[in-house]
Amino acid sequence: MAAPMTHGDSFGTGPLAELRRLDPDGALAEPALHRLLARHTSEAELREIGLPALALVIHAAALAAPDHLSFPRRDDEPAEENAQATVWAERSRSAQLQFGRALFEAGFSERRFTNLLDATMDDLRIALPRAVRFLVAAGERLPILAVADLVASARTIEDDRAQSIRHRIARGYYRAEAKAEAAPNSTSTGDAA
Repeated sequence: MAAPMTHGDSFGTGPLAELRRLDPDGALAEPALHRLLARHTSEAELREIGLPALALVIHAAALAAPDHLSFPRRDDEPAEENAQATVWAERSRSAQLQFGRALFEAGFSERRFTNLLDATMDDLRIALPRAVRFLVAAGERLPILAVADLVASARTIEDDRAQSIRHRIARGYYRAEAKAEAAPNSTSTGDAA
């Protein structure tokens, strides 16, 4: 669903602006939202995931589009269905680490980061757009697969899969922090030698 947003000419600036203004707590009656859902989701997916969750992911994607949105290419996925699931699961895990790293590199505070990871679905409607705006303002890219996973994890926050999503995002953030802390130390020891 996010791919068309990266092509402003074909998607249109009006629909993109409409999705950026979307209120995840609102009526969710925006034509651009429903047009996108009609073209890219089935009724079964819509029922399973839910309109509020999908609207939040689309809103986050629109806030980052067109220049700061990151998503994997579909043209290199394998033809076999089982292999596709494996490839997309790996891409999703990679995006989660990337999301945490991007938040750290953008200077997102640890307090805001932990609030984002602890957020329920209601809390995410406020915290996620703020985090996306922060990333975009810092020039970082938003890995949309990680956003979709984070939103999905809010529905079943106590589930093991939901926890692993949030833990992986945290690993990305704290690995980036550790790398940043180690960088000045390795430079200073190199100067002493």
